[in-house]
Amino acid sequence: MSIRTIVVAVGPEDEPRAERLARTAAEVAVPTDAVVVLLHVFSESAYEEGIREAGYDPADPPSADTLASRLQPVDAVAARLREAGVQHRVRGEVGDREAGILRGAAAVDADRLVVGGRRRSPTGKAVFGSTSHRVLMNADRPVTFVRDGADAVE
Repeated sequence: MSIRTIVVAVGPEDEPRAERLARTAAEVAVPTDAVVVLLHVFSESAYEEGIREAGYDPADPPSADTLASRLQPVDAVAARLREAGVQHRVRGEVGDREAGILRGAAAVDADRLVVGGRRRSPTGKAVFGSTSHRVLMNADRPVTFVRDGADAVE
């Protein structure tokens, strides 16, 4: 199967992982000339706050794509992809993170999904949940997990 589209989910805490996320996506994208879609999912309140902070008129809000393209973690991953010569674009979704990631990947017909996260104990996952873990368990396409301080694992 040829890989044409890779979605990299980029959250507000992913700036420190920007290099690893971009490198992981580039390793798959470059040999296949795939396009990388940087996906950020806003909660309803974060989207509304972003509109205000960016100075947009709430009565005429920008698209979630436009607002996502202004976020520092998204820009950090995009800069590294540009350096690697990887085609990419930004997509924004509004709603629940897990559902938004899965919805965004389906909307662009992604062949691969890349998510980041940190190592958690089983108790930590049970008590606090993990968006990355839920995406890994519920995605209908291959997912690569990029953990803090480690290489990517599938």
